[in-house]
Amino acid sequence: MKMNKLFSASLAILLGWSGTALAQNGEDALRYTRLGLQGSARIQGIGGAQTALGADISTISVNPAGLGMFRRSEANLSLGFTNNSTNSLFMGRNTPDERSTINIPQAGVVFSNRKDDSESSDWRGSTFGISMSRINNFNNRTTYNGVTSETAPGIVEYIYEQALADGVTVDDLADEFNNGYFTLPGLAYGTYLFDELEDDQGAYYLPVDRFGALNIQEELVRRGSQSQFDFAFGTSFRDKIYLGASLGIVNSKFTQERIYRETESDTDSDFESLELRDQFTTEGAGVNLKLGVIVRPIDALRFGLSVQTPTAYTFTETYDRSMYSTFNGTAGRENYSAIEMPGEFSYQLTTPFRANTGVAVFVGKYGFITADAEYVDYSSMRFKEDDENSNFSGYFSGVNSSINDTYKSAMNYRVGAEGRYEVFRLRAGYAISGSPYKNSSFDAKVNTFTLGAGVRLQNYYADIAYARSNGNSRYSPYTFEDASQDPVVDMENKQSNVMFTVGLNF
Repeated sequence: MKMNKLFSASLAILLGWSGTALAQNGEDALRYTRLGLQGSARIQGIGGAQTALGADISTISVNPAGLGMFRRSEANLSLGFTNNSTNSLFMGRNTPDERSTINIPQAGVVFSNRKDDSESSDWRGSTFGISMSRINNFNNRTTYNGVTSETAPGIVEYIYEQALADGVTVDDLADEFNNGYFTLPGLAYGTYLFDELEDDQGAYYLPVDRFGALNIQEELVRRGSQSQFDFAFGTSFRDKIYLGASLGIVNSKFTQERIYRETESDTDSDFESLELRDQFTTEGAGVNLKLGVIVRPIDALRFGLSVQTPTAYTFTETYDRSMYSTFNGTAGRENYSAIEMPGEFSYQLTTPFRANTGVAVFVGKYGFITADAEYVDYSSMRFKEDDENSNFSGYFSGVNSSINDTYKSAMNYRVGAEGRYEVFRLRAGYAISGSPYKNSSFDAKVNTFTLGAGVRLQNYYADIAYARSNGNSRYSPYTFEDASQDPVVDMENKQSNVMFTVGLNF
């Protein structure tokens, strides 16, 4: 179906080529909802499975009931090195690219008020904790290039189709030419990629004539991250039942810069090349609440359950675009440019409710095995206008309806194990993030494999972890009503992360 293809295979509308400030869609919401692997090096080393584990600062962000297991106060800090690589396949040509960053993916402190074992109270004490977790890393670089067939339409034909669908007239385009550009058709008109003609019915416009195959090239650079700050409280009842709650505040910043180019292969065409530059930055914050419980019926067995309310975000997006064209005219090479007036837009986003359940089995002093299952209903993502008095409610209603038709609920699974020998620890894990799409012609799951090691002393500890994630995606720089004309880039995405954590007990 055309609708499913638009949302599962294309980011074009999301990134602002719709010719309007309103460019939010399902892929935009998914970016802030589908989270990456998080936690300290110890937790990442076991695939992120921590719902039933407890007694680790990282559990604050997933199941704050783990705070009830702390017997001493603790602080830690993590340092990470992340490499994101993308291999793009377009028109039979592979193009690899990558981007690396250094970051602080996790840090935290807990203050434990544990009662002495000689005291008879059923409530064994309380723990307050603060943690920071990087829940998404947006840093990536993607490039691709290839040659279309001679009859394949390009981005000018896409802009023309959109302009006709929106009822854009010659007078509308001329008004932008004289008073400032604010749409993509206006930019095309200002760079003479639309020819203005006239007949008995009056003035009209058509895409500029182009004859040969098009050489398409695009470069996309993405930067930013999501970080969650949690303020949590946990307690213990008879060292059998552990309860906890946390307030999460999420900060997010995403920036994308891209350059799209087309070059004509036929020298008889007056048109020679075009370039479209696009940049936008989205910043925002959200809030959520987490509640959790861990039950330890016997020392060797733990069960965990946690729920997280939907995260309510408010975002502000700033954007600008510019277009350039080159023609071979009668007087030689002619260059044209048009720059859109910068814009700003605010909106709200609510991400889905999340539920985690887990189990951990301890094998005496030799280690443990733990597993988690997480439920997320991606179809419940919802946009809303930031200003209730605005006229955008109809637009967002359409987007939300499309989200409901395109996405589904999914299960995410994590499993890990830790082996112990004296003060040394060895770890391994695996995580799988289920596909959020109802219908998709490619496998949208993300698989993550992890390894880790550590040393635990009386008052200090140090851990290291390596995580490798891989998944597939598709991208179209623009989409037509006739989906068979869309240029489609198949992308293989890989992320490698090395992480170090040091901590102390006090």
